[in-house]
Amino acid sequence: MLTSEMRTLICENTIGLVATVTPEGKPAVSPKATSVVLSPSEIAFLDIRSPKTRRNIKANPNVELNYVDVFRRKACRLTGVATYMGPDSKEFTILQNNFRDFDYLLDGVHGIFHVTISKAQLILSPAYDHGAKEEILQKEWLAKYTELIS
Repeated sequence: MLTSEMRTLICENTIGLVATVTPEGKPAVSPKATSVVLSPSEIAFLDIRSPKTRRNIKANPNVELNYVDVFRRKACRLTGVATYMGPDSKEFTILQNNFRDFDYLLDGVHGIFHVTISKAQLILSPAYDHGAKEEILQKEWLAKYTELIS
């Protein structure tokens, strides 16, 4: 499912956008900044301030996640089914060990979302269709963002 390139993209760009469906059938997208890859077919993220994401997943567990590398102009789109583990569950205790990089946030964690991936797609900018090289795109976009925040 997840290739090594996708895994690297997710690990280097842990902020992902999670798309869910509200109980009323409306689309909802929420940023999540605590994603970890568990296996080629599993990803998880923490529930810190996610009451609506939790509600939506309990009503409809189908999700999409998108991780974007703005510098290399690549993205990874994942489709899957999410489950929710509350802090009192055995699964939460087991999965919690995967979030060591986020230890400083654990006091505010309400649970863990676990996603079983059914489809994974690497998405490239159209710039690659015209012969762009990753290293050059990365340098150019880094320069653009550096200028923006300077």
